[in-house]
Amino acid sequence: MIISFIVSSENALSKTNELKVSINGSGLKIPRMVSLKNSLTYMRSGPGKEFPVKFELKQKGYPLQVVAEFNNWRKVVTFSKISGWVHTQLLSSLRTGLITKTTFLKRTPSSSSNSLAKLLPNLLINVKKCQKKWCKVEIVKKKKFIGWVQKETVWGSTKY
Repeated sequence: MIISFIVSSENALSKTNELKVSINGSGLKIPRMVSLKNSLTYMRSGPGKEFPVKFELKQKGYPLQVVAEFNNWRKVVTFSKISGWVHTQLLSSLRTGLITKTTFLKRTPSSSSNSLAKLLPNLLINVKKCQKKWCKVEIVKKKKFIGWVQKETVWGSTKY
């Protein structure tokens, strides 16, 4: 009799123990893309200042994927699969992305279009808009470049 109670209570727990991705969060879609507001941001091991710093992010505008929310904290994942918690005040909804492999910035969204520049992996870009296979992007260095890249070469191009 005791054994059957233990077995049935375990089954009841497994059915109700669904993983929640948002607790008192923003109500926005998860997952979604965000970017860093500052040039130095601490990623923590949990949702609060009392949790130790797990990683330092040192690039303003760096894209992150939000995978969970807890009050004013967002669990984020980097392109290289590092995850941790960042306070919402340190995040922006500005769409940015990273070039994942060497590609060419095109004048129009076509493989046969003239190339404006060669883009190398890990280049930070601003994502203006995306179509089915192409994204219009902006690169700001000494000069501003605006053009099109294949969507598959941009991490952060997917609008969630």
